[in-house]
Amino acid sequence: MQIIKLKFRQIPNQGFFATLSCSKQPWEIEGYLTAIPDALIKSLQQWQITYRQLEAVRSYIGTQTQFRIIPKSVTVASSTKCVDAVKHHLNQWLNNSDREWQPIRDGLISVANQFNHQELPIIIDAQNINLCRLPWQEWDLLTQYYPETEVAINTLTSKDIAITPISNFTKQSKVRILLVVGNSNNIDTKADLQAIQQLTKKKAVITCLIQPSLKDLCTSLWHHPGYHIFIFTGHSGSNDDGTIGWIAINETERLTIAEFKDAFRQAIKNGLRLAIFNSCDGLGLADRLSELNLTQMIVMGEPVPDEVAIEFIKQFFTAFINHKSLFNSVHQARKKLEPFNTRYPGAVWLPRLCLKPTTNYLTWNSILSGDSANNTIKTKQSNKFIQLTKTIVTCLLIFILGFSFNLVLFNGFNTEIANKFNLNHKIQFPNGTWQYGGSTTWQLIRELVNQQLQQKYPHFELVYTRHPTLPNGSETGIKMLLDGQISFAQSSRPIEDREYDSAIVRGKILKQVPVAIDGIAVVVNPQLEIEGLTIQQLEDIYRGKITNWAILGGQDREIIPYTRPRQSGTTEYFYNNILESHSFGKNVTFLEYPTLALKQIEDNLGGMFFVSVSEVIDNCNFKILPIARRMGSNFISLNRDNSYCGLEKERLNIEVLRNGEYPLVRRLFIVIEANSPVDEEVGEAYKDYLLSKPGQELISKSGFIPLRYF
Repeated sequence: MQIIKLKFRQIPNQGFFATLSCSKQPWEIEGYLTAIPDALIKSLQQWQITYRQLEAVRSYIGTQTQFRIIPKSVTVASSTKCVDAVKHHLNQWLNNSDREWQPIRDGLISVANQFNHQELPIIIDAQNINLCRLPWQEWDLLTQYYPETEVAINTLTSKDIAITPISNFTKQSKVRILLVVGNSNNIDTKADLQAIQQLTKKKAVITCLIQPSLKDLCTSLWHHPGYHIFIFTGHSGSNDDGTIGWIAINETERLTIAEFKDAFRQAIKNGLRLAIFNSCDGLGLADRLSELNLTQMIVMGEPVPDEVAIEFIKQFFTAFINHKSLFNSVHQARKKLEPFNTRYPGAVWLPRLCLKPTTNYLTWNSILSGDSANNTIKTKQSNKFIQLTKTIVTCLLIFILGFSFNLVLFNGFNTEIANKFNLNHKIQFPNGTWQYGGSTTWQLIRELVNQQLQQKYPHFELVYTRHPTLPNGSETGIKMLLDGQISFAQSSRPIEDREYDSAIVRGKILKQVPVAIDGIAVVVNPQLEIEGLTIQQLEDIYRGKITNWAILGGQDREIIPYTRPRQSGTTEYFYNNILESHSFGKNVTFLEYPTLALKQIEDNLGGMFFVSVSEVIDNCNFKILPIARRMGSNFISLNRDNSYCGLEKERLNIEVLRNGEYPLVRRLFIVIEANSPVDEEVGEAYKDYLLSKPGQELISKSGFIPLRYF
C-alpha cells in the first residue's frame, strides 16, 4: 500500500510551504500554496453555525456549554447552501493555476495514474487547525483521481517520525475491545451498544463500562493483557484550536486526557492500537492521545446526531472485520452516511481519521494473526504482477517511441525534475570556488564526485568547509547554510521542522532533494557471539536498560555503546526513529568521528556502534549485526553471505535496502537555499549532477543505493 503525504508548514503572514511524498518512492515534490482565503474560512464557519442549529444537533449539544449556540429565533443561512459554498471556495483555492502549486497537483495526478490498482490513502500533515478542519475529500482533483481514497490528518502536535508500535504482537484468538459509555444525556447509547455487541460474533471480546468513575476507568486501562481497541460513546469536546479535548465519563466527571494519561499510556504499552470516539468534536482528544504515542484514532469533527453516529460505527466495523484496511473502512463508512446529508448537510464530513506517523496500520486480521504488517505484505505481493507488467509496457513505449527522459515523471519525479534530466539537458556549472559542508556520511561520495567534477569541470571548484567550533554533521551543515557560510549542505536526514522555521524567520526557503539510499549498520567486535538484535533491544541498549551482552545471549561482557554527537545526521536519525526522542542513556559514549568509535570496537569485545553501512561493509574488522523489527520476526542482514566477512566482491545486500525489508534505511539529501540566486544555482548544479547517470554511478560505487535507473 502506497501512502501519500501532503505536508504543509505555514510561512508567517503568507501561505504554506508544501511537500508531496509517497511512502515507498524515493522522490519528494515541493511547492507553495497561498494562504487560506477568507471566503473559505467564513463559509466553513457559517456551515458550522448553521449545522449546529439543526434541531437534532441542538438537542444533542444543548447541555454542552462549550458550544456557542445561536438562539432559535435567529435566522441563519441554509445549511445546504453553506455546504455548497465551502465546496466552491475550497476548489477555487486548490485549483488555482499558481506555478508554485502546480507541481503538487501534477504529482498527485502522476501518482494516481501510476498506482491506479492500489489503495492510495492520503495523509494531510498540517500544524494548522483550519487546514485540519477542511473537507479535503471534496477537492475535485481527489474526487476524480482518488475516488476510493480516505483523506486522514496527522494530529496537530505530531512529529515527522515513524513510530513502531511498542507492544509485541502475538497471535490472538479474540480481538479485545474496551467500550466506555459516558454521560449520555440526550444520546441513544443503547443503539451504539447493540451495534458493537454484534462484534462478539466476529472473534471479539468486549468489556463494557457504563458511566464509570475515574478509578474504574483507570483500573480497566491498566488491566493486563489489555485491549486492542478503545471505544468511547457519550459527550466530549475540544478547544477551538483543536489541541485540548475532554470526555464526560459520567454525569459529574468531565476529564481531559491529561487526568488519566498514565493509565492510557499503560494501555498503549499493553497493546492498544486504535481509539474511536463516537462523540462530539474530538480533534483535541486525538491530539492529546498522539502525545502518548497512540498512532490511530477516529473522531468526529463536529457534534454528531445519534443516527449518524450509530450508522458510522456499524458500517465501519462491517468493513473492518471483512479484511478492509483502516483507511478503506473509514472511507466506506463515511460514504454510507450520504443519505443523512439531506437532513444533516455535511454529515459525511464528520468522521475524521487522525494519525501519528507509524511503521504500519492496524487491520482486524493483524490482531488475530499476530502480524501487524500482515495486510501490507499481502497488498505488496498481490501487486507484484501489476507493477511488473507496467514496467515492461513502459520500457517498450520508451524503446518504440524514443521518448526522452521526461518520462521519468511516470516513475514518480515531478515535471520540473524530469525535464532537467532529459538526455539533451546540459548541466550549467557556474564559474568560481564554492564552499559546502555537512554530513560525514557523505565522505565517500564527496571524494569520488569531487574528483570527477575537478577533472571535467575545473572552473567549478568545490571546497568542503568545516565549522570553526561545531563537529561535522548534517545539523552543522544546515546551520552553516542558514548562516550564509556555504552554498549548499549535504545531509543524511530530512530537514526538521525547527530548521524550516528558522529559515522562515530569516526570510529563507530551504529545499531538500534526495539523491541516494543508505542503510544504518549496527557493528560489534567480530568475536562477539550474538545472532542479532531487535529494534526494541537496540533502543534498550542505548537508553541504558540493557547493559550486558549475556542478557542477549552473548558473552558476559559489559555493553559499551558509542555514538557521534547530536549534530550528526546519523545520530539524529537514531534519536528520532529508534529512541523515539528519549534521551540517550548515561552509558553511551559520544565520539566526534566514526573512525574513533570503530577503533574502540576493534579493541573492545563489548563495544557497539551504528554507522552508515558504506563505511564498514568491506571491513573485516567488524561484524555487522542482523536486525529484526520485533521479537519473533526474521533477522535481516546487510551482508549477502550473512557473515561478518565473506569473500564476495559485492557483499552489500542491496535488495533488502531497496525493498525496505531491512529496518534501518534512510535517504541522503542535498539541501539548497531556494531563494538565494547565486547559491541556489550552485546547489542545483551539484544536485543535477548527482541525479544524472554519471552521478548515480558514482553513488553506487561509493557503497550507497542510487535512486534512479538508467
